[in-house]
Amino acid sequence: MTLTVCFDALGTCFTLADIIQAVEEQYGRDLVGAGWGVKGFVNDWFHSCQRDYTYLSLISPPPPAIASILKTNLPLSLSAALNIPPPSPSSLEAITSLLASLPPAPTLRDTFKLLSESGNAKLVIVTNGAKETTEGYADKADVKQYVETVLSCDQIGLAKPHKEVYEAANKACDALEGGQGDERWFVAAHIWDLAAAKEAGFRTALVLSDPPSEVVQDDKENAQLQSLFELYGGRPDLVAPTLLELAQEILARSQIVSASNESLSKFDADLKPDAEDGPQLTGEEGEMPPDRATLLVI
Repeated sequence: MTLTVCFDALGTCFTLADIIQAVEEQYGRDLVGAGWGVKGFVNDWFHSCQRDYTYLSLISPPPPAIASILKTNLPLSLSAALNIPPPSPSSLEAITSLLASLPPAPTLRDTFKLLSESGNAKLVIVTNGAKETTEGYADKADVKQYVETVLSCDQIGLAKPHKEVYEAANKACDALEGGQGDERWFVAAHIWDLAAAKEAGFRTALVLSDPPSEVVQDDKENAQLQSLFELYGGRPDLVAPTLLELAQEILARSQIVSASNESLSKFDADLKPDAEDGPQLTGEEGEMPPDRATLLVI
């Protein structure tokens, strides 16, 4: 049997850290003076453009490239936040140029390495971003060697969370599994992404890197998180603060390839926090042990 693990890309595998730093250097003081946190401003701009990308894909597919939406909207977002005329696109190139080289999330390479080597995983990236740009992200993160191919939503003509994207993901899984599929997981930092994935038949895993680790560790005791989960169709099967911890738990719960235990133990010894020090994962028990894993990044 085959275990398939699917990952979101933007905001999950690749982060806005460099862009946040660039905005801090160029507009940080002005944004703070206007009552904005820099990270909050960048996330608001980015998420609103993700929303518009989805809306445009529904109105007249295929939508414009998401990078063009981000670059076009940044001057207007700064204008609204700072009550200034929109800055010229050329004056923002130190920020927008970084869209071509988003850095990896912490533990991304170790996550891919663990799933690929311990689980004999095949990696495919399916993304709202452009194919070549995403390949560049993977290359810069030193994970390209684990990636079989990149499927862009530009090719599908619709954006997440449209159901056709998850149908395309399932078809990609089918092709890789060769009819031997058993259990499919979807990993993301966006609860709405997981809600759509759940509807498409995936088991779901949420990485929550922003809240304090003790909040994530005890998420079942946090009323605000439980309200959020209820709003989006229920708590994901797994919740953890890092991608690596989710990968370790997915493999452990699936009891993947007993012959891989030695490699998994090595990762545990080298990378996993001590039980009494690190955050503990929570979730439901896994099911039948597969004999191969496929990693799909979305």
